[in-house]
Amino acid sequence: MIAGKWPAEDATVLRYGLRRLLFGLPVGTANLGVGGMGCWIAADSGGIGFAWILAGPLMAVGLGGVFLLVSRWRARHWITAFDANGFWWIRGKEVALIRWDSLAGVGVYWARSYKDFIRTVELCPRDEIDGDDPLLWKFVRDTDPLRPDLPRLRYRVDVGESHKAYVKALLRWAPELWFGYKKQPVSYRGQPDETGHRERTREADGRVGASGPDGSGGPDDVGSLRVTPVP
Repeated sequence: MIAGKWPAEDATVLRYGLRRLLFGLPVGTANLGVGGMGCWIAADSGGIGFAWILAGPLMAVGLGGVFLLVSRWRARHWITAFDANGFWWIRGKEVALIRWDSLAGVGVYWARSYKDFIRTVELCPRDEIDGDDPLLWKFVRDTDPLRPDLPRLRYRVDVGESHKAYVKALLRWAPELWFGYKKQPVSYRGQPDETGHRERTREADGRVGASGPDGSGGPDDVGSLRVTPVP
C-alpha cells in the first residue's frame, strides 16, 4: 500500500488535518474557557476547600481542550486525495495509496450521539489487508463485512462535518463502488487495535533485526514495514 509518488494533477485534494482543526476550534476553545473558569474559581477560593470540588472538573475540561487543539494542530498538514488510481493518504512526505480495484465498496456510515453526528468513510477491501501498514493501520477496523465473502478488516476514516466533500469525491472517482449512507449504532466507530499493532510490529522488528534478507542479520532493515519517503 506504500507508494513513492503523488496523486495525479487532476486529483480531488481534501485537507484532512486542516478541516479537523477548523471544526475542532469551537469545541477546543469552549473547553479552554471552561478550564479558565475553573482556574479562576480555584485562585479565588483562597485555599483548598469546597470550591476546588467544582474547579477540579472544570480545569480537567480545559486540559482536554488543550490536548484536542494541540493534537489537531500537529496534524494540520495531513491530506487525503482521490484520483483515478484510488484513495491517497498523505502525511508529510509519506504517502499511502488504497487502489479502487482493491475495494469491493465505498460509502459513509453515520450515527447520531446525544450531542452530534458521527460520520465515517468506509473503504471495504476485496481481499485481506495489512492491518499494520505504517500509515494506514489507525484506519483499520475489524467489523462485519458488506457481504459474507468479504474480509472483516476494512478502512474507516472519520470525516465528521466534511462528509459532503468526501461523498462528492467518491462519486466522482469511484461511482461504481458507492453503496451510499448507512445508519449505525452510536458505538459503531470503534478504535484502532493499538495494543495488537504494537505487539505485532515489535515481533516483526525483532525477526528482521535477528536475520536480514540475506540471513546475515539486518538491524537497519524493517522489511515490509518501511515507509518510503517521497523525494
